[in-house]
Amino acid sequence: MKDQKARGNKLQSTPRIANTNCYRESTRMKTKKQNTATHTWEMMQCARESLGQTCLQKIFSRGQTQINRYCSTPIHEDHQRNPFDRLHLLFTELEQAGERELVIAALNHLAGPVGCRTQETAEFVPDKMTVAEECLDDYPEKVELDRLITINASPAIVRRQGEQTCREIMETVISYEQHCTEQDY
Repeated sequence: MKDQKARGNKLQSTPRIANTNCYRESTRMKTKKQNTATHTWEMMQCARESLGQTCLQKIFSRGQTQINRYCSTPIHEDHQRNPFDRLHLLFTELEQAGERELVIAALNHLAGPVGCRTQETAEFVPDKMTVAEECLDDYPEKVELDRLITINASPAIVRRQGEQTCREIMETVISYEQHCTEQDY
């Protein structure tokens, strides 16, 4: 009984995993291997191998059969969309509805446990005709950033605005570089 209470207290000290009991299961993992998963069903298979069937059942509140469906190849007739597929669909729909910032916030939330944040892969494209106009376009974003800091807004909101401010400033930098190239500076 004492041993069970001690283990219970240890699980409570890691609140993110305490509800699933995955902590004990995942500590018995073998040595890390290189992950070669490229499809979402393969990612689910890797998660099942790493954490165990029971852990995934607790995380997703689904039975063994449903977890197996998530992990099966789409060729299999019993295959169903897994949570990765559903999130991809959700993010696609949100982006098409004009909620790009919400998608970025959600992705940053999901990437947080591994210490990552999203970063745009596309080149910054100036949206004003002149460098001067681009410079003026930077001010509202910077003013909003300063306003959020002044009112003690949530650090996540301040960071999001900071990233938007940086994107706007990079548009100005690109515009200036293009101007200099045209002028042979």
